[in-house]
Amino acid sequence: MLDMRELKPLLRQSGSIVVVEDGQPSVVIVDYGVYRGLVRAPAEDATSQNATPAPAAPSVADAEFVERLNKEILALKNQIESEERALVGVENE
Repeated sequence: MLDMRELKPLLRQSGSIVVVEDGQPSVVIVDYGVYRGLVRAPAEDATSQNATPAPAAPSVADAEFVERLNKEILALKNQIESEERALVGVENE
């Protein structure tokens, strides 16, 4: 089972979002600048070694997927905030 006490500090420090399915992390969403740095560094290394170039720009289907994911993320964020508020209320009693 996923330990939210471990996950929350990581998310706050990195600015990332983790999508959890069936109690386990399945997807990590990071800031575009972080992602670009992660993708660009290996792509630059690969290019210097005469490997294949970086993938093309995202398709319309990718954009729709990202939009749907963003909606799910917002819902999860709201759920986490509600749960945190409930925990704070219980702790203050």
